[in-house]
Amino acid sequence: MKTKIMMASRKLKIPRKTNFWSVTPTPATHKKQDSIPMLIVLRDYLKLGDKEREITRILNNNMVKVDGKIIKDRRFPLGFMDVLSIENIDNDYIIMYDSKGKLVARANPPENKGTKLFKVVKKTIVGKDKIQLGFHDGKTITTDRKDIHTSDVLLMKVPNLEIVDLLRLADGDKVFITGGSHVGELATIKSIEVKKSSVKNMVHLNEGFSTIKDYMFVVGTPKYTFKTPELEVTRNDE
Repeated sequence: MKTKIMMASRKLKIPRKTNFWSVTPTPATHKKQDSIPMLIVLRDYLKLGDKEREITRILNNNMVKVDGKIIKDRRFPLGFMDVLSIENIDNDYIIMYDSKGKLVARANPPENKGTKLFKVVKKTIVGKDKIQLGFHDGKTITTDRKDIHTSDVLLMKVPNLEIVDLLRLADGDKVFITGGSHVGELATIKSIEVKKSSVKNMVHLNEGFSTIKDYMFVVGTPKYTFKTPELEVTRNDE
């Protein structure tokens, strides 16, 4: 399914005046406005082929994995923190936000091999001593752990989604900013301000700015830090 390129998500880092048509992401994990179709990543970001049929051939040959699982759908949606692996290419890629809020593919540091960070956005009791956790990328798991809360981030092995570590949102943690005027930046939490009204909770950062809690994605604690790619913090991204 195609869509006019001017109507595509503003988070795609692609020229708007070169082509008339883009591709619509398949309804799957990430929301449409928060994802990049696989075709765009492989063709326009990574330059693995000039034509759609070339990318389709790569996918049909089982050469592409996302979070450790083979993907053949050229419209498959890739979103924040997804890990892309391509046969015969040494580097894996991780989907991140740049300083303009655009989704980009960065070389994933080898230290992260076989793991991914998942932010907990929903927690539901599904049975006796069982809790279902919903993550920012649409995936879910069932666990008996009661110490995990929304806004926490889990380091998990992929593709089997085995929990390795818990990164709790707390003072002193390193966070990646996923929205607002400081999107794409790394910062350290100074304090968390809990509001008693319906106003969103605020987080104050050591770097001298504050933003809402929803934009916090924990990447480091005193015990563990997820290795993030080299980030572009310039405000002059294309």
